Amino acid sequence: MCASALLLMGVVGLVGGAAMIALAPWGVDLIKALPDRREAVQATVVMGLVTPLIVLTAGLRGMLEACHAFEALNYIRLPMGMWTFAGPWLVVAFFGPDLVLITLALALGRAVAALVHAWLAWRKLPQMRGQLHVRRAWLRPLLKSGGWLTLSNVVSPFMGYVDRFVIGAVVSAAAVAYYATPQEIVTKLWIIPGALTAVLFPAFAAQVAKQDGSSWPLYDRAVAALFMALLPITAGLALFSSELLNLWLGPVFAKESAPVLQIFALGILINCLAHVPLTWLHGAGQFRAPALLHCLELPLFLLALWLLSARFGLLGAALAWLIRMCADAALLFLLVHWQRPPAVEGSAQTRRWHRAWPAIAGVLAFAGVGLAEPVWRAVWLLGVLLAAATMAFSLRAAARGPHESVDGSSASRQHRHARLQPGGVPGSHHAQRAGPGLCGAGVHRHR
Repeated sequence: MCASALLLMGVVGLVGGAAMIALAPWGVDLIKALPDRREAVQATVVMGLVTPLIVLTAGLRGMLEACHAFEALNYIRLPMGMWTFAGPWLVVAFFGPDLVLITLALALGRAVAALVHAWLAWRKLPQMRGQLHVRRAWLRPLLKSGGWLTLSNVVSPFMGYVDRFVIGAVVSAAAVAYYATPQEIVTKLWIIPGALTAVLFPAFAAQVAKQDGSSWPLYDRAVAALFMALLPITAGLALFSSELLNLWLGPVFAKESAPVLQIFALGILINCLAHVPLTWLHGAGQFRAPALLHCLELPLFLLALWLLSARFGLLGAALAWLIRMCADAALLFLLVHWQRPPAVEGSAQTRRWHRAWPAIAGVLAFAGVGLAEPVWRAVWLLGVLLAAATMAFSLRAAARGPHESVDGSSASRQHRHARLQPGGVPGSHHAQRAGPGLCGAGVHRHR
């Protein structure tokens, strides 16, 4: 399967890179007032040449994440992130502001990253050496799942940026800065669920394949952990939006953007929680439903965005964004809930409290924006967070099964750790019979 997936990704990278090279002159001509057209075309050609390596790196990183080699991946990310800034700086320092050389420096970094990823994958997957054969039977399922993922990854980012163009057309071009700045602030929080879901995906894939319900405790803990980690940050941004923007960008900017930041803070909290059900669906091999959901959201979001922006300006656009975040999260959680056996949900009262306490805590935390004095807002936020933490601890203690002690030990605790299921693909019902594990040591490799 690995060879088939890498082959497909290599072909996609080659096609994308060739298209970038072929369309470079036309694309550069769309940008007005370029100081050096020839230099821009050459830089685009360099990017096209390195595109296949970038795509293959993504595939190799996925293989390493499946082996839970997150420590090694972090050792790669750190120097590569530094090179993204150090490479262009060194070029400018020694050769001057040459766009082609800067692009070559960045391309060199990507090529080195691809080689390092390949070397690590070769070490982590010893059972694949000499067996990297392309199997035609894998091509169709890979193309199918990859096609749905591609559709989702095209539509979702489009919805993430189209609102700025609508604001520029309906409100004014100057208003885009008042909208985009708070949006950029809150979307940086995506790094938190992104780090968590990178670990959750292989764990969900392995546990869903067992068909024993072992993924649900991990699912519940992931949602609760994300909520408790993000509630203080997002509520703090909302409660102190005016003070933060005033300190950073001045009173004029704060007056326009503070209400928008408050709406975005609530929306990003809801959106970050939705990463968990999305990861569960992908881990279960269900790529079609999220992609179709995004396609359904697109026209409705565009309509709401246009109408609310024309009627309420920046606040209308932010409300349209918030409505999309709420609808997307609700539907993703609903898709997962439909596949959850009732037996793992506990008593009716426990289920109601598990669903109600995050909503209650969130509403109370964000309700503090109505307080005039920053000191009272801080006291309010601290009180709500303490109450939420106490409620979460109480519910977790009440939800422990009869075979689990207070220290968290139980016979089923083995399912709480992310392990790779032997063989198979995410969501396969035959994974347990598919032979050796992807990382070569079976299910006991990652104790």
